[in-house]
Amino acid sequence: MVLRLPDQVSDTLAVLTMLSPTDTIEQRLLRRKCVACGYDGALLRDGMAPLCARCGCDLRERPARSYIEMEGFPPLPPRTSRRRDPDVEAQLVRRWVAFMFLVMFGLVMIIYLSAAAFTV
Repeated sequence: MVLRLPDQVSDTLAVLTMLSPTDTIEQRLLRRKCVACGYDGALLRDGMAPLCARCGCDLRERPARSYIEMEGFPPLPPRTSRRRDPDVEAQLVRRWVAFMFLVMFGLVMIIYLSAAAFTV
């Protein structure tokens, strides 16, 4: 005896197993999918398959498209490196030192003026 899940449950499980926890939002938005069933396998990524491997949709008539293409957004610009320039880090340190100096100077002035006001 073979246990068969209802079609809706099996489709939901298939969709959930396609999502990888290592995918970034950008990868999910740029991944081409079948417009009929949402399949995003390796055959669709190359653009060489004439039919969807999951539902049999004719990909020459309705080509696989990414979410960004379907919504008409311009393509995302390529990500730049997150490394900071050493000069930027040195400038950031200098700004923090100057800020802390001004805060300390302000606190000393407040204490000095408060002491002068209470002694009169």
